[in-house]
Amino acid sequence: MHNKKTALLFLIALQVLGGAHVSAEMKALEDDVLSGVSGQSGITLDLRANVSVAEIAYFDDAKGIALQGLRLASEADPTQHAEYRFEMDVLNDGALSFTFASQNKARFEIEEMRFVDAPGVQAAASAPSIGGVFFDFMIDGAMDNRGGGVGGPGTTGHTFNTNFSISDGRLGYRTNGNEFFLDGLALDVNTPGTTLDIEPGGVLNLRMPNLTAELSVDAIRYSNNPNNHGVTNDVDSGLALPSYGSLWLNLDTNSSVQIQAGGADGVQGLTLNSQNQINRLDLAWGDDTDWASNGYWVGALGVSGRIDLSNLTVDVLADPDAATDPAKDFGVGLALAFERLDAALSVSDLVLGETKANIDSYVAVPSTSLKSIGSVDLNLSFADGAFNGRPTTNVVYLQAGGDQNAGYQGLRLDTQLSIVSLANESNFVYTEDGNSLMLSRFEAFADGDLTLDVTAAGNINGVDYYDGLRLGFEDFAFGYQIEGLRAAESTGDIEDLKSAQLQSAQRNQAMADLSMGFGGAPSFEGVLDGHITLGPGGNIGQEGMTINADVAVSDGLMAAYKESDGSGKGLWLSGLNYDVHLRDMLLDVTQDGLQIYEGESWSRMDVTDFRVGDQASGSSFGRLIMERYEVGSEHTVSAGGAGAVCIGGAGANATDCGLDGGRWEDRGVQGITIASKRHFQQSIEAEGKRNRFTWETARSGEGTSSPVNDSGMKLVFDNFTTNDGEGLADTYGFRTDLNVDVAGAHVVKKQDGADSNGVTGNKGDIKVMNADGTYRYVAPGAMTAQDWDDRPVGLAMRTRTHFKELDFERVNLSHPTGGDSTLLYGLKFQNFDVTTDIIATPLD
Repeated sequence: MHNKKTALLFLIALQVLGGAHVSAEMKALEDDVLSGVSGQSGITLDLRANVSVAEIAYFDDAKGIALQGLRLASEADPTQHAEYRFEMDVLNDGALSFTFASQNKARFEIEEMRFVDAPGVQAAASAPSIGGVFFDFMIDGAMDNRGGGVGGPGTTGHTFNTNFSISDGRLGYRTNGNEFFLDGLALDVNTPGTTLDIEPGGVLNLRMPNLTAELSVDAIRYSNNPNNHGVTNDVDSGLALPSYGSLWLNLDTNSSVQIQAGGADGVQGLTLNSQNQINRLDLAWGDDTDWASNGYWVGALGVSGRIDLSNLTVDVLADPDAATDPAKDFGVGLALAFERLDAALSVSDLVLGETKANIDSYVAVPSTSLKSIGSVDLNLSFADGAFNGRPTTNVVYLQAGGDQNAGYQGLRLDTQLSIVSLANESNFVYTEDGNSLMLSRFEAFADGDLTLDVTAAGNINGVDYYDGLRLGFEDFAFGYQIEGLRAAESTGDIEDLKSAQLQSAQRNQAMADLSMGFGGAPSFEGVLDGHITLGPGGNIGQEGMTINADVAVSDGLMAAYKESDGSGKGLWLSGLNYDVHLRDMLLDVTQDGLQIYEGESWSRMDVTDFRVGDQASGSSFGRLIMERYEVGSEHTVSAGGAGAVCIGGAGANATDCGLDGGRWEDRGVQGITIASKRHFQQSIEAEGKRNRFTWETARSGEGTSSPVNDSGMKLVFDNFTTNDGEGLADTYGFRTDLNVDVAGAHVVKKQDGADSNGVTGNKGDIKVMNADGTYRYVAPGAMTAQDWDDRPVGLAMRTRTHFKELDFERVNLSHPTGGDSTLLYGLKFQNFDVTTDIIATPLD
């Protein structure tokens, strides 16, 4: 037997860890432990462990984080042992080889995670806690350790080769008796050639030059039964717990992490830097899937790029808000601050409504055809900066206790984030069928509290809660802006796109609708409060996701349109207050793509001042109020845009289209299609649910130019509803079919002579791009096939809006002193069907 001293020390360490509890004393090796040890050319050890630890605490400058109620035992019975077999050998080259395998399923759990001032389990059970976690698993694998780090044999440091698999796993998070967990978890990890070195200055450098991993989760589950504790079937009913769906991840990366002592505050803490090259990442979420041909998935496939983190400091600190607002003092937290984080990721294909079998084929052979909306590039730089004169930074405080009304457990993140883009470092690029669209020079900030809880349906102190994982917002100030859009044929080099002609920043109404009305705007800031709760189960099949939400934005400022010349001119929605309520919004993935069913939704957007021109001094259109109430509305997001279409005419092919005076265009197989069917219902005034549009010409406050709400004349379009005709049910609804493509644009010269850039041409000529980024005008009859392909790229949107009947109960005039007067009673629009084609390109 080799290296007997090492083996003996190893056995002693295992005995200390494997006893009924952890103690500071050394214990003699019992006969029943030694009976499980055998060895000839190595050691085989059978270990039975039932370990419980009252508390493990880490202190940083007299403030600590404590893990309480730790246990390692059998998953089936916490009074029984977790069982493992270990084999250890010293190889001929001096390497220590270590293999391990589970003999039964084990559970490792932490009952509470708290921030403490001193060691020792706190007596008060209601003291704030992050909550508890549990991990059920079987594991087997191997590791070998050789002397010598990155410099090779004979140098200081160590080299590790690790390969392990976790099967039949569950990973869960619990707060206040409710749990959210990953069920049927399997994980394979391989890290050959990992080195660990201590470098000058006391820097611990961990290098993983080839880390590969694959994660699969059969079901993501939720339970509000405190007796379940990670059991797949409800212990009372025996029924399977509802599922959010399945998860799959495949990763290949090269990573390096440097850790050294000392944080940002005091003399203790730690500082971390990391560099990560992602060679390949595939991520997908499936609905009603059996991992083969059944069920459908959405995913980001073929992801590559880099994520680099600079000077992340870790400290345990008091709440930074305590000094300025004692009401926001939520106690000690784990402070994570970083100097810079740069992420540059390229997603080869975003897929909607695919089978897992097809995704697996794509991973093996990337040329496999999929239902892809195209590719996306995300470039983000997090660093200290300023947003419209407001200083911004990056630090997150992890604090115990989530939503204060939901119970003593939960997670609070006092969050400050800053995305900078002085030289267009931060942007988003969407590419489909060889054409790219960039949201240029993206900047953003966030400053406020996020809470995370697992909640059960019910009313606590007058506040409604819902089953699921609850993300809360408290005084969460935010803002973002872009300088505009850039579009061009894709060269594969993002720097080429950065030099493309800038388009004005325009609002995409369809995307705005899907993101509750304020997504897609070129500039938006405000303060966010409320919650979004993600529950299990969809509208189709046994799996999916349920969303309940109550979100309010106050003190908002939105640019519905903004010029890209830096003048600040545009369409400005000032004094914006917007609240949205969702009940049982159900998400499923089907063969057609992502399907969204809204059980009930209502919202109110109140814009105090709608200005045209300059944000502060532009002409005011007045006050706008848009209220909506819908029941049973549906949306489907699918891969593929308009495809082959006839613009300006009708015809199923190029010949028929031309005969009707139209222009035939093929916009490719990629793109996005959003089909919506909305059902506007009768108002329920007592609950604040109504369909109404109000325009008010309010007067200005005394000595100011700011309008005073409810001071002027109002034009009110009240109680609009959809139906299939007089006295008929509402089955058809208000329908919108939107096709979005990045495609060649048909730009026609409006007059003879030179344009604003000095390029000459005749009226009616077509704009054609040159290889160097310049352009020329070509007469329609002289256009070649290549000229048609070289037209400027733009954002092409084809929209069909159609409904059977849209009713307005009345149109009123209302004045604060004169009262209401009905202008029209019973206004109807019937059999409406209009198709529009809009292509946005840079202006000359």
